[in-house]
Amino acid sequence: MSSGFTIGAASAASTIFQCPNCNETIDSSAESCRFCGSRVDHEAALKAAAVLSKVNQACSDATYMRSTALAIPVFFVLRFLPIVSMIGFVGFFGLLFAVPIWAMIWWLRYGNLSYMNDAEFARARTSVTWTGVVVGALFMIFVVGAFALGLLAGLSRR
Repeated sequence: MSSGFTIGAASAASTIFQCPNCNETIDSSAESCRFCGSRVDHEAALKAAAVLSKVNQACSDATYMRSTALAIPVFFVLRFLPIVSMIGFVGFFGLLFAVPIWAMIWWLRYGNLSYMNDAEFARARTSVTWTGVVVGALFMIFVVGAFALGLLAGLSRR
């Protein structure tokens, strides 16, 4: 069940979670933690496993978004090469449009997760924020700025 902007790792529900006593990762079907021996509440374990699965998916999506955004300078350069200029043009402007939207979708989907004790998830949030802001600013400069300059040039001809 993944959307177009998500890399779905698995369609089955996750069954691993962090033990509330020792923070080691265990399976929710276990009777007790194999590290500290505490009893496992299966209902709470399944809920924790679902949250952990969503956090892992959020981290994966954030990494993929950042990697995709790093292709923008490559497409920018390709715009100036004779044979592949159209690929560069479409890739550059397509990613300038898609990445900020992708960042907003990420925030709508994962922004309300309260899993801040995970350093990787905190890095994912920061990465998505900066990726969205930087690429959004580039969008404003290249697309909105070019449109505004074209409009001003058209008005000055009159």
